[in-house]
Amino acid sequence: MTPRARSLLTALALAAAPMAATAQPAVPPPVIVVVDMTQIMRDAKAAKDVQSQVETAMNAYSKVVSQREIELKNLRDELERQRTVLAPDVFNVRSQDYQQRYAGLDHDVQAKRQAMQGSYSEAMTKIENVALQIIADVAKERKANLVVAKAALLYMNDGVDVTADVTQRLDAKVPTMAVNLPKEEGTQAPPPPPRGK
Repeated sequence: MTPRARSLLTALALAAAPMAATAQPAVPPPVIVVVDMTQIMRDAKAAKDVQSQVETAMNAYSKVVSQREIELKNLRDELERQRTVLAPDVFNVRSQDYQQRYAGLDHDVQAKRQAMQGSYSEAMTKIENVALQIIADVAKERKANLVVAKAALLYMNDGVDVTADVTQRLDAKVPTMAVNLPKEEGTQAPPPPPRGK
C-alpha cells in the first residue's frame, strides 16, 4: 500500500468516526391524535356563551340606533317643513347640523361594530388557548407525538379523534367566558337644536 493510499484510508476512517459517534437515534413511529378545532370552538359551552353575550349586546345597541335613526328622520322632516320659512343661512346651519348628526351616528355604529368584533375575538382567543392546553394534555396522556387537524385528513381510524374529549374537558374547565363588552358611551342622542323663528 502506498503512503498516499494509506493516508487516504486514514483520513476516511477519521472522517467516518465522528459520523458513527453522532448518529441520530431512530425516530419513533408517529403516535397521532386528531382534533377538529372548528367543531370545538363551535360546540364548547364557553364559545356559545360568548356568542350569546355579543348577540344580546348587539340587539340592545340596535334598539338604541333605531331610536336615534327615528329622531334623525324626525329632525330631517322638520327641517324640510321649515325650509320655506327659515332664512337661507339658518336653514344651511341646521342642515349641516343634521348631516353632522347623521355622520356621527354612522361613525358610532361602525366604531361599535369594530369594538364588538374585538371583544368577541378576545374572548374566543382565550377559549382557544385553554383548548390548546387541553389538547396538549390529552396528547401527553395518549403518548402522542403528533397532533393533526381533522381538516387536513382524508382518512383516519376510529379512536384517534379526541375532539369530543377535548370539548368535554373544556366545558368542565371553562363553562362560561366573560366578554369585555364596550361601554355604552356615545349612544345617547344629542339634544335637538333650539327652534328658530
